[in-house]
Amino acid sequence: MATSKTKKPAPATSPAEAPIVSSTTVTLDALARELGPADGAFAARTYAGIPEEDLVAEGTRIDSQSLIDDVPHFVASARRILGSLSEAQRSRVRMPEALLPLLVAEAGRLQAMKRSHDAAAAEVAGARAALEAQGRSAMRDGIGERDLCYDGLRNALGARRMARVDAIVGRADSPESLARGLEALASFIDETRRADPVQDAQLLEDYGVGAACAASLRATAQRVRGIGSVQVAAGRRVTQRALDLQDGRVAIVIEKILRAFRAARRVDGTILVPELNKAAWMFESRSGGSGKKAQPGGSGAPVGNASAPEETPSLGAGGG
Repeated sequence: MATSKTKKPAPATSPAEAPIVSSTTVTLDALARELGPADGAFAARTYAGIPEEDLVAEGTRIDSQSLIDDVPHFVASARRILGSLSEAQRSRVRMPEALLPLLVAEAGRLQAMKRSHDAAAAEVAGARAALEAQGRSAMRDGIGERDLCYDGLRNALGARRMARVDAIVGRADSPESLARGLEALASFIDETRRADPVQDAQLLEDYGVGAACAASLRATAQRVRGIGSVQVAAGRRVTQRALDLQDGRVAIVIEKILRAFRAARRVDGTILVPELNKAAWMFESRSGGSGKKAQPGGSGAPVGNASAPEETPSLGAGGG
């Protein structure tokens, strides 16, 4: 006997469930257009009194890209949570409206700085790779020319007269040592030609190691030495310190927003806390500013958990 299957209705959404915001559909640019520019006077007040070194120290603790990736979802989640609250609940989230636009602006600045930083670093790396390739090519050419000259001298002058050549050629373990060896060979050729302008000079020309060879050796030595001395300047438009400083500026605003939501949640467990992803560890692992130990079971502020979250700590000197 066939039995009819009735589809169970989907469970109703619990008010404690986190709002789902896709990180692929929310961008910093879109948020900036919706929220408008940051309030410059509010930004100045926010960062006033926080030593730059404290911001840099915070910035060194986290990867810039993690902040850039997390902020859009974090802000969108915060906005949806705020929009779902009653007026009484909203009053418990003690956070100025200017804080979210400030976070978006600071994260957008961080994104632009990182792009510039990474592009310059890639440009420098490419220039260094090209220079290294030129250096290897110059070394190969120099060693090849030196070896051809050595064999030509041996054919022209005989093995017994090569002892001095062996002594002056030296090693080719660096551009400078190879260049000195090439110049020494050129000097040996010139001296040999002057010492016996009839017999030896003609023998050298016969085997292609005469005056033209000496001039070529000196030109190759100059080229090898020149490439070896070139240094690629970093030339970064954005320094690592500037990037760390901006990381710190973003982190401190995130901290303020989290503190406001977590404080409200301690009073009303139905108020959700916006979520972080890659950067979550930075804010979950902090110790409380009061120095009090967290109560058992108080492991941060998991979204949707009605238990009281552990107290949110301060960020450096200016987290409060």
